[in-house]
Amino acid sequence: MKAKAARAGKGWLDRKLMSQKFRKGFEEELQKLAIGEQLARLRLEAGLTQAQVAKRTGTTASAISRYENAEYDRYELRTLQKIVRACGGRLEISLEPGPKTHRAA
Repeated sequence: MKAKAARAGKGWLDRKLMSQKFRKGFEEELQKLAIGEQLARLRLEAGLTQAQVAKRTGTTASAISRYENAEYDRYELRTLQKIVRACGGRLEISLEPGPKTHRAA
């Protein structure tokens, strides 16, 4: 029964992703979730608390919490770099071309 439900769920998402408007919103939310989740994982793997990262970056624990929150969408590159460095990580940004429909003629 679970396998059938999983197939039905996948079909629903596939159908929804056919809409450009839905796909755009979905990808934006997925990206925000990925950034926050990666920051939290990096901090935890470094064995640091939000307060410790905040002290190292010259900010507050609540600011670190905001950056780790999937709902947050006002990331600043300089702050991301500080947080990642404070956790002993390295920040990489990747830009990739979109589908051919978004390219200039």
